[in-house]
Parts: sequence; C-alpha cells; structure tokens
Amino acid sequence: MSPSKRFLIIGPSWIGDLLISQSVYKFLKNNYQDCVIDIIAKPYLNDLIQLMPEINNIYDLDIQHKELGLSKRKLISEDLKKHNYSSAIILTNTFKSAIIPWLMRIPERVGYKKELRSILLTKSYNLLKRKDSMVNRYLKLVDASFNTDLRPSLQIDLAQAEVYKNIFMLKNRKKNIFLCPEAEFGTAKRWPQKYWISLANYFKKENYNIYFIGKDTMSNDVYRNVLDNENIISLIGKTSLKEVTYILSYADLVIANDSGLMHLAASLGVNLISIYGSSSPFYTPPLMKNGHGEVIYRQVDCSPCFKSICPLNDGDNLKCLTSISAEDVYMKSKVYLYG
Repeated sequence: MSPSKRFLIIGPSWIGDLLISQSVYKFLKNNYQDCVIDIIAKPYLNDLIQLMPEINNIYDLDIQHKELGLSKRKLISEDLKKHNYSSAIILTNTFKSAIIPWLMRIPERVGYKKELRSILLTKSYNLLKRKDSMVNRYLKLVDASFNTDLRPSLQIDLAQAEVYKNIFMLKNRKKNIFLCPEAEFGTAKRWPQKYWISLANYFKKENYNIYFIGKDTMSNDVYRNVLDNENIISLIGKTSLKEVTYILSYADLVIANDSGLMHLAASLGVNLISIYGSSSPFYTPPLMKNGHGEVIYRQVDCSPCFKSICPLNDGDNLKCLTSISAEDVYMKSKVYLYG
C-alpha cells in the first residue's frame, strides 16, 4: 500500500465507542507513514476528537439518530470527493453509515456485514455479536488486534486544563475524587444512588474533595442531602463534554459505572474504579494504563444480560449491582489513593 494512504473514518456515535476507536487511529499512524486520517462524526464529539493527535480533519455528520438524511449525505460526499481517499473504514454498523463512502466511490470500503450493506462495501467481515471485545472488533477492520501501545490516550493541553481547574475551583490541597453515577444506556448499568451517597460519606470522613459528575440534573435532588459545598460538591449538569474532560485530568481517582465517562477517565490515564452491572468488562473494558485501576464485576448467574432495565423482581432486582457494597468500593479505592 502507498505510504501516503488517505483514510476516511465513519466514526462511532457514542462517547465510549469513539474513545475505544482511537486504537484504530493509532494503529494506522504507526503502520502507514505520513498517512492522513479524517473522520466524519457527530458534532457533539468534536471536542474529544480534537484531543486525538492522530486525526487530521473532522467533518460533521449533523443528522439525527433515526434520520436517513440522504440529501445531507450527498452534500458531504460531494464536498469530500476532492480529498481522494484511498480507504474508508466504517466503524458503525448501519446501512446508512456506509452510504457516504459508497457515493464517493472510495476504492476500499471496509466494514461489517450488517443490514444488507455488503453491496456498499468492497471488504466486509461477519459480525459475531460480543464474541470479541469492542476494541478488537474495531481493530479487525484494519487486520490488527489490541496491545498496550494502542491504548486510547487523549492529548490534554495543560494550559487549557489550568483554565478549567480555576473555573470549577478544583482544589489541590486534598485528593480529588470524581464520582460518575450515570450510564446513559439504562438503569441496569447504574449502581444504585444510595450506594453513591454512602461512598461519598466514606470519602468525606477522609477529608477528600468529592465531586459528582454527570448530565442528569434531576439526580441533584437525590444527592442534595449529602452535598456540603465544601467536601462534597455536585457538578452534575454544570459541565460540557470538553470541560469534564479537562477537569477529570486532575482526578486522583474516578469511580464510574460502565459509561462514556468511564472510558473518558481511562483515556486520560487517571486512577479508575469501574463498576459493571448488566454489561460485560470482557466486551467493553476500560482500556486503562497498567496499574491505574480495576473493574468490580459480580458475575452472578444472570450476568451479563446486556439489558437496559433489570428484568428480575423483588430481591433479585439488580443483584449484579446491589451485591457490590459501598464499603467494597471504598476499600478498593485505598490502593489507588495511598499507592
């Protein structure tokens, strides 16, 4: 292949998936000298992509989730034809996500055989659901597999980080712990809120700085009684994706459900404890730096179910998560807070 290969990536739409996909871009940069990697992605992900040094140019796919948007896709394809891409790598699995590379007649169009879209691809792979980890599922499209050199790692601008540190008045005199109690997929991935409150109280006794992070402002009512605006502060609903990325870079420890924020913390190389419920740490593990964290996962008899809402009733409801106590998490955290 030409050393000046030009790649067009059709990027994932979820934060966690996008971060995992950075392993693909790292592989391409490592193996094709002077290659160009451009990406088409949802506009809300731009701030993260800009922290991936492997990406040369970002093009917005401003189309709603269930919208075909054929006229918009035609406009994008016409605009990008001039770049003469040699390969398109389609990381998403929908039929419509393969349309732009096909319209552009990019010589090599690689993706998985989903939704009868093989007619749009020049090279396609069978997708066996959850057989491989997500990162290896992506890397298979470039004939590679994961190793630690390909670990996602965002490139933080230190001066910009200092700005956000001051805006959100982060304190360095004590250790900063960030609690991420949300998971957009559903309640079956969310450790119960009362456990987060108990955990925050454990850390308060140690006189740490504790910050709740997330988007769901309704949950502020749940956490109100534990907040004191001194040791325990809620930043839920107060940060953009860019802001939360920079402030998490100051974390001494992040504790998160299997979520976009979990993958974000992993890509920042900070200490991380990941709590898994209905999903599987074998399929979407946090790609952490060695020695910088661990996963807590109770593989109960119904795990992993991959459901968004637990189908069990009464005492068995969410047992994959309720079997993880706040004390369990607190005790494990000491390893990363004290070294």
